[in-house]
Amino acid sequence: MATATAPRVFHHSARAITAHEFLDAVNSAFRVRSAQPQPQSLPVALAVSGGVDSMALAFLCSSAQKGKLASNRPVSEFRAVVIDHGLREGSAEEASKVCRVLETMGVSGRVLQARWDEKMVGSKHVTGSPNELPNMETMARQVRYRALGRYCRGERITSLLAAHHEDDQYETVLMRLLSGHGYRGLQGMRAATDIPECYDLHGIYQSGAVDSDQLGDYGGKGRFASPMPMDIEDGGVTIYRPLLHFSKERLIATCVENGIPWFEDHTNADSTLTMRNAVRHMLRKHTLPVALRKPAVLQLAARCKARVVSEEAEADRVLNRAIFHFFEPSAGTLLVEMPSFTVPKLFARSALRRERRIEHYRCVAALVIRKLLSVVTPERDLTPVGGLDYLISLMFPSLFQQNPPLKPYVICSAHFIPQISPGKPVRWFITRAPHVSNIPRPAIDFPKLDLGQDPCGWEMPDRWGPWRMFDGRYWVRVRHRLPFGVRIAPFEKHHQKAFREALKGQGEGEAEKLAALLKRFAPAKVRYTLPAVYVTGDVRGLLSGDGKGALIPERILEEVEVEEMQLVGLPTLGIGLPGIDQWLMCEVRYRRVEGGLLRRMAVREGSKQHKMGKRKQR
Repeated sequence: MATATAPRVFHHSARAITAHEFLDAVNSAFRVRSAQPQPQSLPVALAVSGGVDSMALAFLCSSAQKGKLASNRPVSEFRAVVIDHGLREGSAEEASKVCRVLETMGVSGRVLQARWDEKMVGSKHVTGSPNELPNMETMARQVRYRALGRYCRGERITSLLAAHHEDDQYETVLMRLLSGHGYRGLQGMRAATDIPECYDLHGIYQSGAVDSDQLGDYGGKGRFASPMPMDIEDGGVTIYRPLLHFSKERLIATCVENGIPWFEDHTNADSTLTMRNAVRHMLRKHTLPVALRKPAVLQLAARCKARVVSEEAEADRVLNRAIFHFFEPSAGTLLVEMPSFTVPKLFARSALRRERRIEHYRCVAALVIRKLLSVVTPERDLTPVGGLDYLISLMFPSLFQQNPPLKPYVICSAHFIPQISPGKPVRWFITRAPHVSNIPRPAIDFPKLDLGQDPCGWEMPDRWGPWRMFDGRYWVRVRHRLPFGVRIAPFEKHHQKAFREALKGQGEGEAEKLAALLKRFAPAKVRYTLPAVYVTGDVRGLLSGDGKGALIPERILEEVEVEEMQLVGLPTLGIGLPGIDQWLMCEVRYRRVEGGLLRRMAVREGSKQHKMGKRKQR
């Protein structure tokens, strides 16, 4: 950024955005995500860079009547967040100037320093100057969003407004068009979406809505207990973009007419720095063909969005006809019976129209499969629609003239297993694919505690450790009073026999309970994808007492190699060694599942329970 600028020359027809227009835009963006009224007024965060776009957003928010910003989201106050990336000399002073301008508008501002030293999602620790990174812009984006996410979590803020506008949308779609994206990628930015770059941060990305002090029966505050029901995460920070339908000229007009200064970042004019800067340079210096100009490209984006919305709605209707026999988050497994597609007889006489209709159905079938994938896969990025043809031919054979033999299939780290019974429709058992030998197993390590020799002084910590993401599916947290390290890792086959023998000594049918749960929800190799709790020492001496114990021989306190760790529990199944819950607590929640799909599965399960109840009455 540089110093505040004088008003720029803008198109003579541009006019400032009115408060009424802005309120309508915000309400429209909020309705995309939530139609449920909020019981209390909530603060809303603003991502402010100091540029004309974000300064116009801040002014419009300050001008809006508080408490009526959105009918379903009453707002108590706006809090602007300015990220200082620290990439230029004097950046901290410039960020402070932005905050001072915000204060004149009645918006509180806070400067956050970028954290370049942390290991971010898919990236390594930054060493040396960030300016020397070949992917500096990408890293800066990660740093920025993670700082914003942490701030929102700390302030209990779930809504973050960003100042992306119509020209940004145009540039985004144009870049994707030039890069060869299909119509699904040409929709452009969404008016409301989950915050990116924070996939491993609990309470920020698709999590945090469950109150840990008001859990159901699961775990009795996190102890090894009944596996059902398991809490499924929701919540997190949502980014709203209320300015997507306003041009940059109108944002400039808003600042100029209201005397709002803004700050320019000279790097935005460097056409060699980023792809977006290169596109902006091209738009300023050259006249593009009509088909690539803003009106045509935005119309293209609108058509693509309408097509995608229509296809998604049709996929939802197909799922409404599916029969969900169970979804068990404790094992991450799903059993479903898929409906079939019927090509209308109207198209029987026209081979071309029939083929087009079948291609459309294949696209819808791919969307259905992606929704099912999203429930069980540990991957963050789902397989594209175009990569699902083989699985479609297995699950929806009526859409192909020739079909491969029905057999299990692995895609996107998910295992689709057909269950075939004579005279009955095929059921698909879907689960996380077994781990392969050439890829490291997922693992979370919790440090060893320095507790001393006398276990009578080993007290359980008052606070839980931080939530950690395990295998892309489970949020896990632990607290313990063990003198060993604790590890969450997949259930391994070579630990099974010793664990089962230890359970038999409990005398309460725990071994039989484990066998029954594994047989139904995690048969065969599926069980070896379950999260398990291991310790790096021999806990038998600790578990033999009443939880207080006596002096422990020094040899028992010796840690072992990773390969010799002791399995002490399967937390998602509520199974643990006898007495382990006095030394170790583990709480597990399943990651967020799309709400509509979750409701469909719950309705099916509720209907099945109702029918069973009627049969018992008869």
